[in-house]
Amino acid sequence: MVATSLTEMAGGNRIEDFSLIHNIILGVGSVDKLGEVAKGITKNRNAVIVTDETLVKIGIVDRPKKSLQDAGFSVDVYQSPKTEPVIGEVKKTIDFVRTKDYGVVIGIGGGSAMDRAKAAAIMAVTPGNLEEYLFPSEKPVVGALPKIMLPTTSGAGSECSAGLVVTVPNEEQGKAKTFIRGEYCFADMALVDPSLLLTCPPRVTAGSGMDALAHNAEAVMCLHANPFSDALALKAVELVSRNLKTAVKDGGNLEARENMSWAASIGGMVCTFPWVNGPATPAHVVSEAISARYGFPHGESCGILLPFTFWFNLPSRYAQAKLAKIAAALGQDITGLSARASAERAITAAFDLLEDVGLPANLKEYGILENEIPSIVDFVLGRAESYGMVNCNPVKADSKNLKDLLEKAWEGRESVRL
Repeated sequence: MVATSLTEMAGGNRIEDFSLIHNIILGVGSVDKLGEVAKGITKNRNAVIVTDETLVKIGIVDRPKKSLQDAGFSVDVYQSPKTEPVIGEVKKTIDFVRTKDYGVVIGIGGGSAMDRAKAAAIMAVTPGNLEEYLFPSEKPVVGALPKIMLPTTSGAGSECSAGLVVTVPNEEQGKAKTFIRGEYCFADMALVDPSLLLTCPPRVTAGSGMDALAHNAEAVMCLHANPFSDALALKAVELVSRNLKTAVKDGGNLEARENMSWAASIGGMVCTFPWVNGPATPAHVVSEAISARYGFPHGESCGILLPFTFWFNLPSRYAQAKLAKIAAALGQDITGLSARASAERAITAAFDLLEDVGLPANLKEYGILENEIPSIVDFVLGRAESYGMVNCNPVKADSKNLKDLLEKAWEGRESVRL
């Protein structure tokens, strides 16, 4: 089904109620404000940093730790060997934080480290086990310790979002991602310091940057998008287009890193808008399935699926109009082109960017077998309504067209003829 009604074409939406993170400091040197910021929100002078082993080894944690200690905090560090939020590691983090009366939790790392920190801060004051609160459960969490997020990648935008993701066992998939959403997932403060990104490896920079692009571009394409979210998301798409290649090829370029920080944080905010719902188009919904199942980075899977999601939605006049805006934000000249031709430029630009930053433009390079596509389709369609894809994506997914999308994504760019 193609969305073409007057309501859909005009947006047909209104803002009734939503929340955003209240406190952000973005800029070089913001990490050194951590101690003073923490003093203003903490319950006591015991702080715990939740991070990754690699970041401890390369010294990324040293500056924030010193800032806390200079402000009079006793600081413990929980460093995880895992870079993905698998439930076993998330529960170990929770157990660690529950062992002491901490006044503030600091998440330092990519989206996964920040998600572990959020989960630990929530479960430190919420009774029971983490599993009781994970989607599809509707059991509400009751609170959270004060928490501060410091991203070391520019992708997930978890520092500004009202959600956290956990990878859990799944009968159909082996592993799948689920989540908690709500006000207690917001950080009390986000300190976004581009200088913390300077040592981020090129491949991680590329994958996380494509995640930021997907968050924002999918939000623009959502059926319930409105001028408020479009204004933010389109600017973030432009920032990624102009800066990701530089950040990948010249990791020490502070201007590019700062602009990618803006894009990622904006994406985290935009994903929090209830009308965007996640976002809820195939790029993210399918990625939630395959990145967990096959063990490759979420940002890379979103990046690969993004141009194919654009192609999937081409039959919708609404999507064509939105994709034309995305194409312009991606630096394409669409002057004098038809709506469809303009929309096709967005597909071309997304493929070009994938290649420019050195990422594959197909799924087969990640070990996905073509004969496994039907089971992935079944899993995604089973979650399409609960994830909001039924109501948010311009073209309604069914077993035939979603299989076609995945087959084309498996084969690669050459399978899409424009």
